[in-house]
Amino acid sequence: MLLESNTLIPVILIYLLAGLVKGAMGFGLPLVAIALLPLVIPVEVALSLNAIVIVITNLQQIVQGGRYREGIAAGWPIILGMAIAIPPVALVAAGLSAQTLLLIVGIAVLGFIAASLLNPALSIPQGWQQRAGFLFGLLGGCLGALTSAPAAIVAPYVLALHLPRPVYMTMLGMVLSSFGLFLGLAFAWVSIFKLSYFGPGLISVPIAILGMWIGDRWARKLASQTFRRAVLALLAVIAIVLIRRGLG
Repeated sequence: MLLESNTLIPVILIYLLAGLVKGAMGFGLPLVAIALLPLVIPVEVALSLNAIVIVITNLQQIVQGGRYREGIAAGWPIILGMAIAIPPVALVAAGLSAQTLLLIVGIAVLGFIAASLLNPALSIPQGWQQRAGFLFGLLGGCLGALTSAPAAIVAPYVLALHLPRPVYMTMLGMVLSSFGLFLGLAFAWVSIFKLSYFGPGLISVPIAILGMWIGDRWARKLASQTFRRAVLALLAVIAIVLIRRGLG
């Protein structure tokens, strides 16, 4: 299904907003996108578009971080866990109704909001990083295959590593790019992803990057906590709408 102009324009605007949030807050592009996209396009199309945008926008983040060896050393356990978890859960997702997927996305967004507000301080004992990373990769892959937004599970683990910012940026970019690649391949395997989605997905990439650039500039002028609370409030409203649609 190739998106028509009356849906392509809202999709582009959504990715502009999602990029703006990521640029200002450092995270949230796939989450904001998957919260808003099902309001204008089918949820399975939204999941596929996110897979495309996630891969390419996070390749930029890998280059920006530039610490390739340290990034892969820190990120490989979570990448491995995702690679194992995503295909079978994508197969499950292909058998779910659109209403069920909307319900899952809405609940996942609310879960992310709760985690952001509570901000739990996760501590990983020395020597357990690889095991913990693999476990978080499995869980993040399961959630991501259903929502295309694994951040609610992945973010606490990544933050708990207390990596230097360049290594953190590189590692997170590698994890999310790998996630998007695995997700796209799995969705193609179960026939969720269609070749006709490439065009709208590729068009959305530079728009998302533009939003990231604008968001980064805004973040230097705005009160970050105020902006963060406004985004979380918006996401909460959208999540409730999605859950209501999922419940029929």
